[in-house]
Amino acid sequence: MPRVLLSVIRERLLFKRTLDKLKSVEQDTRVRRVFGKVKRVIFRQFLHEQHSCASYLIGCPSRGVAAIVDPQGEPSEYLSATEQHGLRIIEVIDSHVHADHLSGARELAERVGATPRLGAGADVGFDHNPLSDGDVVEIGNRRIRVIHTPGHTPEHVCLLVDDWFVLTGDTLFVGDVGRVDLTLQDVDDDELRIRAKRMYGSLQRLLGLPDETEVYPGHYAGSSCGRGMDGKAISTIGREIRTNRALSLDLEDFVAFQLSDAPPLPDDFDHIKRANLGSGDPKKEHTPRIGSEGVIDQGSGYRS
Repeated sequence: MPRVLLSVIRERLLFKRTLDKLKSVEQDTRVRRVFGKVKRVIFRQFLHEQHSCASYLIGCPSRGVAAIVDPQGEPSEYLSATEQHGLRIIEVIDSHVHADHLSGARELAERVGATPRLGAGADVGFDHNPLSDGDVVEIGNRRIRVIHTPGHTPEHVCLLVDDWFVLTGDTLFVGDVGRVDLTLQDVDDDELRIRAKRMYGSLQRLLGLPDETEVYPGHYAGSSCGRGMDGKAISTIGREIRTNRALSLDLEDFVAFQLSDAPPLPDDFDHIKRANLGSGDPKKEHTPRIGSEGVIDQGSGYRS
């Protein structure tokens, strides 16, 4: 091989390695300049291995406030995580009424003096602040836009943060989509078709976001809330469009996909769903604590 060509290859490899190092650093220190001003967001992902779930912290260090999305387990770890950055939790949000694990939203909200938030129309037996499509939740300088995405549940919402990344709950996963059959009532195929069509429409809304929009789902591989999700808990809209098989289906095929080969219901589904609706006793279910063995903390840096 000519020496000149070898030299070019070495330079390109060196450049790639340098770029990869810079990207890994940027995960913790990246900032965005808007009209000459530096804007930061503290973003933290918690992975809970027992049910393959994810919770999120979104914070504004400039104003010292934060939101927690889809919390589970004991409040102490979320309080500790925010206190490490001098943040105070002012919003606690559940993307939907969960069916596979006990929500920690009510307990955490009570600890911080907030009212939990759920999508509008949530048929729950406790006080909450409803989130409607197009609503904007301000966390200091951070703006979270609500996207109503029914299908998995009627009240389900996704959360678009600063037009940069989206928390997709149980609507869109990495390599998969949510299921539509997790309901306490017996439903026939006609009702499932209606739900599948709603899910299809919700996914089309998400796919209308820019390709570079980062995707942070509510579950990863091992969860019973999908069929074949990936073990990686981060993606982009563009990557999912290219690689997620369910997103390549037309409406008719998507409905057929949702009505076939449904996985088993989550363990203790009936009790967990009723408890999260406010009509059951959550104390009957043991929930592992965040930060204990089996829970992974995915980063705690500044991002924007």
